[in-house]
Amino acid sequence: MKILFLGIFLACLNAFTGSTFDTITKYSSINNYKWYHYYAIGGTVAILILVFFLILQKNIKNHILLKKKEYYFLPLIRGLHFIFVLITVFYSLKYIPINIFTILLMTTPFFLVIFAKLILKEKLNLISWIAIVVGFCGVLIVLKPSTSNVNIYIFLILFVAVSNALSFTLVSKYSHIASTYGFTFYGYAPLTVVSYIFFLNDPIIPSVKEFFLFSCAGVIVMISMWAFNAAYHVAGKYSSIISPFFFTQIIWGSLYGIIFFSEEISSMTIIGILVIVVSGTIAIYNRNK
Repeated sequence: MKILFLGIFLACLNAFTGSTFDTITKYSSINNYKWYHYYAIGGTVAILILVFFLILQKNIKNHILLKKKEYYFLPLIRGLHFIFVLITVFYSLKYIPINIFTILLMTTPFFLVIFAKLILKEKLNLISWIAIVVGFCGVLIVLKPSTSNVNIYIFLILFVAVSNALSFTLVSKYSHIASTYGFTFYGYAPLTVVSYIFFLNDPIIPSVKEFFLFSCAGVIVMISMWAFNAAYHVAGKYSSIISPFFFTQIIWGSLYGIIFFSEEISSMTIIGILVIVVSGTIAIYNRNK
């Protein structure tokens, strides 16, 4: 039972820190900060903290180095994934309300179930297929598609959801070759390196406010990455029970949008959210049944 509650706590922690990071990112984006300044500074602080933590544990090699070198491609895929995702998130949040962004991101579980069948060879029954279709109907309810409110960033965030699902599936399949700290490192380190390539061509000396803001974002997103990996690692057979708690990110995203960006939530949006959450929970719960 303790394992179950720990898994639920980690899932909720991932949801809270994920939305907090998105909020800081949106603020930074709409205030015209550069993504490479944002991630270079934030990533450096986050990685230094992670490495220092592992040094204190005196087993940094066991966490960072792959246990099977033939899987060298996995860190590369993980790194490319986060470079694409976090740069896309930075630009998209400038043009998309944070509550809509969060709702679109919550389509990840539907793609996760599909990849579980394609890559992990899990069974996908009729109920799961129906839940996936209904879930995407929920997305349409939220978006109320028309030429006026659908833009390229909507599709980019949906593609981020696909990329997230693929990355999570691969982490699940190859979880035996690295620790949760290792997968977190492989996700953030390449983005930080790429950010510095651009940073050196346009260097800045950040103000105290900028340094604090970027550093907080870097540490928070690192915690979010770790919490997601750790939740499934800890939960084991309880994975289907803790999965719905990841949807609490919608609550945080909506609250942050209302409080910091004066966003509004319509009754149709609430209905769409409920459809997505319920169908997503059903789809995940029925995996391999």
